[in-house]
This record gives sequence, C-alpha cells and structure tokens, in this order.
Amino acid sequence: MLLPAVLIAAVDFMFARSDTDGVATLVQQQLLMGAAKIISEPLAKIDGGYEISIPPAAFELFANKTQDRVFYSVRSKSGILLAGDADMPLYAGALEIEQEKYFLASMRGEPVRVIAYKHALPSTRSTDYAITEVAQTLHGHTAFRHDLMRTAVRETLILFVLLVSGLAFAVRWTLLPLIAFGAQLRDRRPGSLQKLDADTSLAELRPIIVALNDYVVRLDHTLGSYEQFVANTAHHLRTTFAILTSQINFGRRDPSANAACMEVFGAMQKSVAHGGRAINQLLVLATVEQKRPDAASVAVNLAATVTSVIEELAPLAQQKGIELGVDALDEQATVMCSAYLLRELIANLVDNAIQHLAGNGTVIASVLQAADATVLEITDSGPGIPEHQRARVFERFYRIDQTKAQSSGLGLAIVKEICDAIGAQVALCAGDHGAGLRVTVRFPIAGNHD
Repeated sequence: MLLPAVLIAAVDFMFARSDTDGVATLVQQQLLMGAAKIISEPLAKIDGGYEISIPPAAFELFANKTQDRVFYSVRSKSGILLAGDADMPLYAGALEIEQEKYFLASMRGEPVRVIAYKHALPSTRSTDYAITEVAQTLHGHTAFRHDLMRTAVRETLILFVLLVSGLAFAVRWTLLPLIAFGAQLRDRRPGSLQKLDADTSLAELRPIIVALNDYVVRLDHTLGSYEQFVANTAHHLRTTFAILTSQINFGRRDPSANAACMEVFGAMQKSVAHGGRAINQLLVLATVEQKRPDAASVAVNLAATVTSVIEELAPLAQQKGIELGVDALDEQATVMCSAYLLRELIANLVDNAIQHLAGNGTVIASVLQAADATVLEITDSGPGIPEHQRARVFERFYRIDQTKAQSSGLGLAIVKEICDAIGAQVALCAGDHGAGLRVTVRFPIAGNHD
C-alpha cells in the first residue's frame, strides 16, 4: 500500500511542477498585457502625426523584489518607432487588430518574455494601427514559480504524511485481530494439539482456524500412531530383554560354566541392562507425549517422592561408592502433576547424576518452598556440564562424551519433556564453588498451575 502512495505522490509532484510553471507564465503574461494596454491607450494620430504619453502606471505593475528590467516600444503601421527602445525584438508573425502574441527573446543579453499587441488608433477612422511591445526579464517569473513550487511540495509532503499515517493506522487497526491471533498461537504451550475456537473468532480468520484445526487433527493422528508404535516396540523389546536376562542368569548358575563363560555372561548382562534402561526411557517419553496437554494432575507430595526415589537408587549409588542423600527437605511441599511423571522426573535426575560420577562423589537432593514456586534441586560433585553445552543436553540422544557407551542421551531430555508437560521450569548451573552440576526444577505453586 505504501508503494502506490509513493507513486501517486510522485505523479502529483510532476503535475504540480508543470502547473506552477504555467501559473507563473500566465501571471507574467497578464502583467505584460496590462502594461501594453496602458501604454497604447494614450496613442493618437493628430494632423498626420502621432502623439503619445506613457503613463507611469504601466511600469508600476512590474514592481517586485526581484527588480526585473522592463522594456517597451511603440511602432506605427509602417514600422516607425514612436516611443520606447529601438532594440526591442519584433514579432515575426502576423497579427490581427486587438490581438496579442507572447514570445521569448533576448534583450541586452538577458532572456525576456515579450508581448506584441496590435491595436487600432482611436482617433482615426482609417485602418491605421500601431504595435506595442512590452518585455520583462524572467527573474520575477522564476522566483514566483519557485514560491509556487515550494508551496506545492509542502502540500504534497503534508498530504503524503497524512496518507501514510492513515494507511499505517488503518492497516494496524485492520490487522489487530490477526496480531492477537498470532500472539495466541505463540503463547500456546509447546506440543499442544488443542483445537482453536473458531466460533468466537472474526469471520475473516475462520477459514484459517478451520484449516489449522484440520491440520491439528491430522497431526494428532500421525503423532498418536508414532507414539503408539514407539510404545509397542519398547514394550516388545522390554519383554525380549527380560527373557534374555533370565537366560543369562540361568547360564551363570550353571556349575559347568568356566571363567571365560562367566565373563561373557557378565558383559552380556551389562549390555542387556543398558538396553533395558534405554527402552524404559523411551517408554517414559512416549507416555509424556501421549498425556499432553493435561497430565492427570493431582496434588503430589514432592518430599515423599524424592525420599522414595533416593531409597530405590541407594543400592546403585552404594555399588559405585557414591554418597546419596538429602539436604533441606520441606515435608509440606506439594506439586500439581501426574505422580508417575513426577517420579520419573526425579528418578532421571538422580540416576543421571549417579551415572556421570566416575568414582566416589556425592549426589544431594533438596526440596524448598519459595514464595512463587516449589523448588527441587539435585546437586552432584561430578564433572559438570560446560556452559555452552547446557542448552543442548536437553536434546534427545545428545551426549557430551561420545565415548561413554552406557549413556543413552535421554535422561535430561526426559526431564525437559516432563517439565514442559506439567508447566515446570528446569535450569542448569554449576554446583558449590563452581564444581559439579546443580539442576533446579521450579514447580508452579499448587492451585496456580496453568
């Protein structure tokens, strides 16, 4: 819309420029015509001779600040100069009585506009006539044209500004529903497949909303099929791995198995355990995705869940020589979410900390009740995560150390998915004295959960 406005303003400017030149020329011609008639009126033929008296008013018409020079001449029918300047340029064409012609010429080195006015002598009945010419330099014409041009430009600019302002306001006002609709889409929770309400929207937006709702239905069906496939596959693999574990345990109990066989059985058991853990994590991801956007929220005691998870993982921590415990523990802290998802979130945080401690170390959990949130912190004394990689560790299958085959790269991804599903916020920072890693999860206060 702005480009046509600019084009219209440019065309208007071109016409204004042409019009100002025409107006300035017309004004100068009127002055020349007035002066020629005033000069020619006193001319009379008496006793075969000519008598003329030039009134001062003829030249007062040209008074202006540019101080143009004015020249004139009066010639008889035979071309005799009766008054004025003999150097005045003559009009080359034919003239009728009471007819005037204007032309541009040069007078003493300056461009001038000249009027040639043919008029009959009032004191005779013959066809005798005289030709009066008046010339004026073009300084006043140019100055007047520039004044008109400045006025036209100023008016064009004012009109253009008003037009652009009006267009901007109109476009802004017209697009307000679309801007609000865009903000509504932008504020939606990631992963939400909830349909938009088309009944309360403007009629212009309804086709878009209907199309988006149709796309959401198809996307939900596609994602549902994918999630169901992942869940079914993971269940099948978990059953298979459970059978393999039973077979390995049976083989290890065989008294005839030698040391080499026992070593192979042990390696197989570790691999199967790692695969089973990855499968369980995939199942958790599938569960989180299937339960969006509302994850069966109930009031869950956070402190009790943390204590239960620590008790469950204590043997694993003891086996690796890791001190696992709690620091501050607010027994009254509760959060609104799925009990299953909350347990998986805490278990993945604690298990992730244990898995990344190479030897002796500590993993400490704490639960605090802040003014605006319920806070869970898991702090370990491990190697930590470099600041430039903290955003990427929430990506699925991303591993900082690619040589660690036991890491699936899903632990923190699961934590992030669960946090997004239940409306919590997770952040990473260095632990005490800049060592290790502290994971902070802020849950909305129970009752204020969106």
